[in-house]
Amino acid sequence: MEKLFYDFWYYKTEELDLQGNGLNHVAYEISIEVFANKDHFKQLDDIRISGLDKEEMLSFAIHNPEVLFNKLDEEGLGSIVEDIKETGSYTVMGDTVIEING
Repeated sequence: MEKLFYDFWYYKTEELDLQGNGLNHVAYEISIEVFANKDHFKQLDDIRISGLDKEEMLSFAIHNPEVLFNKLDEEGLGSIVEDIKETGSYTVMGDTVIEING
């Protein structure tokens, strides 16, 4: 089986009407980009955990593997945790590599 590589992002989005006017509704989400290669050139998927408020989004602490892995397990995404442990690292917001020990 090929290895999968992950890049985690925080996103803030604003809801617009059909004319492009802001509706004063902001949503927060975690984006998990899935790649087939370590250099992130071949994107396979983009998984979103949406409908979060700002505090919920930040509680994922994407820079902290222990906290992030627990949150992913809570969301039913334990297979992502296993994939990351197999590759030994993941990326945060495109450039920070987080190394995993075991």
